[in-house]
Amino acid sequence: MKDSHEAHWENLSEFVRQAMEKNKIPGVALGILHRGKMRAAGFGVTNVNHPLPVTAETLFQIGSITKTYTGTAIMRLVEMGKLALDATVRTYLPEFRVRDETASSQATIRHLITHMGGWVGDFFHDTGRGDDALARYVADLADLEQLAPLNTVWSYCNSGFSLAGRVIEVVTGKSYEAAMRELILEPLGLAHSYFDPGAVMTYRFAAGHDVEDQKTTVKRPWSIPPGASSATCTICCATRLFTWGMG
Repeated sequence: MKDSHEAHWENLSEFVRQAMEKNKIPGVALGILHRGKMRAAGFGVTNVNHPLPVTAETLFQIGSITKTYTGTAIMRLVEMGKLALDATVRTYLPEFRVRDETASSQATIRHLITHMGGWVGDFFHDTGRGDDALARYVADLADLEQLAPLNTVWSYCNSGFSLAGRVIEVVTGKSYEAAMRELILEPLGLAHSYFDPGAVMTYRFAAGHDVEDQKTTVKRPWSIPPGASSATCTICCATRLFTWGMG
């Protein structure tokens, strides 16, 4: 007779399979962490054009979970005395500006990581793949529209976290990726976590897909521009997220 945990896992796995079929999703990695016990598995394939079975170790772009990495790095720098949450962004990035001068001059680091900046958040602007991608992204915010006065409305803000990533670069004197490895990944033992899509080519990784008219195709390019690295670009597997969750 199966125990209740095994039965629950099988029911959840079947739910995932049905949802994948209904929504034309090629591959999913599922992980559960409960009372210190972990269970993870893969379903489907990594890529409809060149399919490999998804496993618990398959690398996925984890999107906005990246923001928790960036926020934690900010707080580590605060603890080290290198950053102040209520200092203005211009304390560290004098060149920072959006269209609204009040927001430009008064926005603080706290506003960035609490989504309270009030300017347009979904600014996914490709500034190339050089080490200056975040710096050029910040420069291109100058005409970004203000949707609400600073610190009045909570509004999900990817661009604020890209700004936070640039602050991390300036304060540490390192690229965002190098700073994150030093502040987060290495201390927590988060091996096989990446920011550069080129770094995952020798590992099993899931490509992004689009679904249109009930047809699933590989999204090209599947990677997110580096200008959004500190908001959305971390690549890792389900089991590494357990390590992060327990960190």
